[in-house]
Amino acid sequence: MVALPTMADVEKAFFLLFPKLRPKQKEALLAIVKSKFRHIFEMPTGEGKTAVLLACLMAMAKKTKGLCFYVTPTKTQVEQIAKKHSDQVMVMYGRAEYPCLYYQNKGQENVSAEDSPCYFLKCPHRVDQDTGQAAEENAAPCPYYLQKYLVKNCNQGRIIVCTTAFFMVNRVLVQGWRELEPALVCVDEVHNIAKVTRRIFQYSLTDYHLYRLVDMLMPIDSDNAEILRQFANKFKSICWRRETYQPTLLENEDIEMLMQTLNKINRSQLETNIKQAIKSGRIDPESQRQELNTLQNLVFRIRRLIKSLAYSLESQKRQPLSYVVAFYYKKDDPEFADSKKKARFFLTVYSYYVRPIIKSALGEKIVGCSATIGDPKIMAFESGLDLPFSSYDSSFNVDHCRIYMPTDTPNLAKNKRLRNDLNRTLRLIVETAHRFAKKGQRSLIVVISESERQKILEYAALAGLNAISYGNGIHPKESAEKFKNGEGDALVGTSPNYSEGIDLPKNIASVIFFLRPGYARPDDPEAQFEDRRFSENHVWALRNWRVMIEALQVRGRNIRTAKDLGVCFFISQGFRKFLFSSLPDWLKPAYRKELTMEKAVKETLTLLQK
Repeated sequence: MVALPTMADVEKAFFLLFPKLRPKQKEALLAIVKSKFRHIFEMPTGEGKTAVLLACLMAMAKKTKGLCFYVTPTKTQVEQIAKKHSDQVMVMYGRAEYPCLYYQNKGQENVSAEDSPCYFLKCPHRVDQDTGQAAEENAAPCPYYLQKYLVKNCNQGRIIVCTTAFFMVNRVLVQGWRELEPALVCVDEVHNIAKVTRRIFQYSLTDYHLYRLVDMLMPIDSDNAEILRQFANKFKSICWRRETYQPTLLENEDIEMLMQTLNKINRSQLETNIKQAIKSGRIDPESQRQELNTLQNLVFRIRRLIKSLAYSLESQKRQPLSYVVAFYYKKDDPEFADSKKKARFFLTVYSYYVRPIIKSALGEKIVGCSATIGDPKIMAFESGLDLPFSSYDSSFNVDHCRIYMPTDTPNLAKNKRLRNDLNRTLRLIVETAHRFAKKGQRSLIVVISESERQKILEYAALAGLNAISYGNGIHPKESAEKFKNGEGDALVGTSPNYSEGIDLPKNIASVIFFLRPGYARPDDPEAQFEDRRFSENHVWALRNWRVMIEALQVRGRNIRTAKDLGVCFFISQGFRKFLFSSLPDWLKPAYRKELTMEKAVKETLTLLQK
């Protein structure tokens, strides 16, 4: 058995990377070493979580010469670490970040590895994952596959940094990566690992996509094309029995019917016929690249789709591990007609029970961290990472922060609010943000639904508040960057886009408004699935933990360092029942629950004038 790094090894690695070891960082490193590098810790933003992880990885890499991974949810974080520690880390991005040399040489400059049907191409640039050599001696190696080879065979004591999505997909689905035994995997934002993994391993189909595949396959493989047509027709008939634009759970008999049809597809025959069509010229890889890429995805996903459907079946031996949702638009539905969508019928298989996937992918030695973990038992239930846990206070001056729970705002839960409460409250937020803007203070406004976002923008236009948001081809990240660069007085978005992943320190957004807790709707398919699977107490423990984590994440968007100054208004009275108890002890003195909105605004203006 290879000896693990000692505390002296970890400290030595730390000082190779950073000039100063803070007391809380030392405590965390000691806890990780004592737990034999199987540990989860919670540490506030600005206290140096990244430094702790990198020191552990550096020490382990030098001690064992094994593969060590730093896994983080966002490409932005990957880029930041790569920029700061380029001598110690190797970076691995997803396929979309690398050019396809095959199509570049054919004059198609903007084709990425993700857009290339490289499995079916006789590509001279393909890199052998055992030797690292290109398929043809004088050909430049494919940048994506070369980097994968270098990462997989890295044994020089360097750290591999990648996104959670890249790591999970390759560790679970790619031969050669499944057999790897990482010496250590460090997971940043570990509270999100179950949510991210569920998103990675979900599969969606539409009628447009399926019938397009049928048309493409019919000239080269009529047998499999006909089976796919039958599957599409059955999928549509299932959708017809559901409400329009309301995703609903499929029952066992529907899932079994779909599986029986898909199981008739002969995957090896399908693959052979596609290759023969390319060889004979019936498919041209250059002019029909997109079509061929679609066929490639079908070949690789059909087996996984069947497995996912099988995991969605309930039996006497086990509960379902996934769930299937379907819905459709009517032709005259304005949302369908106005959007010019080509697909009307939608089917999605959602992975839910992802604990075995996560544990298998991460391996034996795991260190995870986050600024917001809350109850580690619930996180362990979600993720399977039932590891020793430690939590650390912040050295941040709590007087620089306020958390307001105004006394005179309504409860915006659907069964609690009055008819006009929501619109009045949205107008109040806009008016208050406008008051702050006149004093030179900018705001982040986070809502739950898309309709609430649209209302905020409508009221902002009427009030003269210069609000920045996304839509009409503008991505949420683009809007956030514009706001960071000084555009607008308020940044507006929904919680999935702006509760995490954006940092607004140094008074970029001194004020945050968070409208209401994002509890799942009763008709949400995941909520219905959880209601069936768990007891009521267990379900609400999960849901309360999720909204607590979301609230803490929103609160932390504008305070990232000890020098930052900022406030957060939690608007709906629905927050009151859990907000204070969800705060870490060091942050509780910042909580204000006895002030009206007007008094809280005046106190905020006084604080921010400092």
